Parts: sequence; structure tokens; C-alpha cells
Amino acid sequence: MWAALGAGCGAGPTATNPPTPTPAATTAPTARPSPTPNAFAAGCGNPLPDLADMYGFAVKVQLEPSPRKKILNASPLVRNGAYCSQVGLAGAFCETRIETDPGRVSCDHYLSGLADDNGPGPIWYQQVGDHLLRCPGVNSSGDAPGCQLKPENQYLLDVYQPGIYVACGGKGSNGSCGLCTLSAASYETPPESIGTRRPGLCSGN
Repeated sequence: MWAALGAGCGAGPTATNPPTPTPAATTAPTARPSPTPNAFAAGCGNPLPDLADMYGFAVKVQLEPSPRKKILNASPLVRNGAYCSQVGLAGAFCETRIETDPGRVSCDHYLSGLADDNGPGPIWYQQVGDHLLRCPGVNSSGDAPGCQLKPENQYLLDVYQPGIYVACGGKGSNGSCGLCTLSAASYETPPESIGTRRPGLCSGN
């Protein structure tokens, strides 16, 4: 009888330890490079204009150095009345800062983006018929017949004939444009005005 009981006990299930689960393989997260700070944004400071608020360029004749040559100057505009009020300017749109503000240059660069040679400032065109032709420069090609970029300043443009000249935002901007139409009737600079500038020569802004 004891033997039968012993046999019965030995026939029961044997306790075993559960298998240790194998940890799932994991992949280390790929480190993402930190974004490069925008030096122009830092130099502009607060308030920083919103890139979406760029409203093209105000283009004017800066100088008439000879009877047939003019120098154009483009300044980026911000269309945001609250921003204009913050920087001390009136109206629904304005320049990035007042002329004497130490952050003005950096703010202009930030809003205007980079031209093809990676310098800050607008991309310049001459409109010929229905086509916009690029103004050539020392570091960039172009086939416009009446204009030449100034290597020392992308915001300035030498022009040599009447016509329509267009400044557009570069890489990093919203790409909006401003233009200056120089009429053939008033293009020639009279002797008494050479070395200065006559107001109101640009139309079409």
C-alpha cells in the first residue's frame, strides 16, 4: 500500500521554473543635429519680423552718377501694423527698422533671404516683354541687358537704360517682390542733377 501511494505521488506533474524572457532588441535613437542659429535673427533682436509678413521691396533711385546711369536701392517691407508700431514706424506696412537703428542691417538680411551667390539681399531682374531676365554680377550670371549687380552690396543695382527692374526675396524669404519702372521720357539725367537724385523717378511700387 505504501508502495502504491509512493508510485501515485511520483506520477504527478513536476514543478519547473518559467523560462526567462529574452529582452527585445532596441535601436539607439539617432542623434539629430541642432539647428544652426540664424545670425541675422540674433542681430536683429526683438521684435523679429515674421518671414510670412514680408511685403516685397520698396525700390528707389539712390543716385544718378551720370546722364545714363542710375543706382537703385531696395529695402524689404513688413506688412504688419502691430510690428510697425513696435519699431516706431506708422502705417500698415513699413521697413524693418528706422534708418539709424543698429539692428536695421541684420533685420533686412533676415527678411530678404540669400541671393544665388549666398550673399544676403534680393535677387534682381529686368523685365523685358513678358520675361524676367536676371541681372548679371561678378559672381552670378544673367542675361538682362540694362543692369549690373554691385558686388559690395546686393541691395544696390546699377542700371543703364529705362525699363522695369524687379527685386525679389532670396532663399529663406517668402519670395515676394517690388519693382521700379523708369520711364524713357524722364530717364536722361539733366546736367544739374548729376551726382544727386531726382525724387519720384521710380513708379510701380
